Amino acid sequence: MEPAAAAGPLKPSHHEHHHAAAFHAAAAETPSATARASPCSSTLPATAASLVAVGLGGAALLVWWALAFHPANARLWMVPAGLVLLGTPILAWISLYASGPCGAAAVREAPARA
Repeated sequence: MEPAAAAGPLKPSHHEHHHAAAFHAAAAETPSATARASPCSSTLPATAASLVAVGLGGAALLVWWALAFHPANARLWMVPAGLVLLGTPILAWISLYASGPCGAAAVREAPARA
């Protein structure tokens, strides 16, 4: 067995450790790293899909009522339910746009004007 292999794995020197730490610290501050850690990037697709599904459900309920039950004025509960389901995504998008996690993060990260 060779003497170098018997000594075990080589540990990085103290000097190399500081360069690695500085590299990782600098990489963590890059815009691409902060963009990946954005709180809105992981939840936005799921939120958008659920809001679209709710809106389409409300529209489908209203169309079904209009085609099947409107001539007889039957099942009138479907109209307010469909309008609520259709209007909820609109209000949700307005609230997300106005005060969502993406808006707050963008305001915090914007440079201050002198």
